[in-house]
Amino acid sequence: MAYATYEFYKDSYGGDAIPQADFSRLAKRASEYIDMVTLGRAVRYLDEHDDLKKACCAVAEAYKINEEGGGVVAESVGKITRNYAASVTNTPTEGERLAIAVFTHLLPTGLLYLGV
Repeated sequence: MAYATYEFYKDSYGGDAIPQADFSRLAKRASEYIDMVTLGRAVRYLDEHDDLKKACCAVAEAYKINEEGGGVVAESVGKITRNYAASVTNTPTEGERLAIAVFTHLLPTGLLYLGV
């Protein structure tokens, strides 16, 4: 089960990086990642706030960037050219990119707390 729908992604989150055809797959992967880092507690939080849905969208976008090989480091408008950073040292790693995306939205919720 994905924590966010494409409609939420487009309308509430304001996302435009993921095409509708790819969103379901990426949102499911993002939800699995969120379940892992929250030790399965996220599902109980689903209806309380939009933080979980926003985290799902952010992690899905991070997965898309990871699949493309990294962040865009150069882009041209004429004849559309993009270069992706895969091993530039100041670019976050794939794992760091996912962590940043989930921490941004879930850190204030307490879902990431691993203590007793």
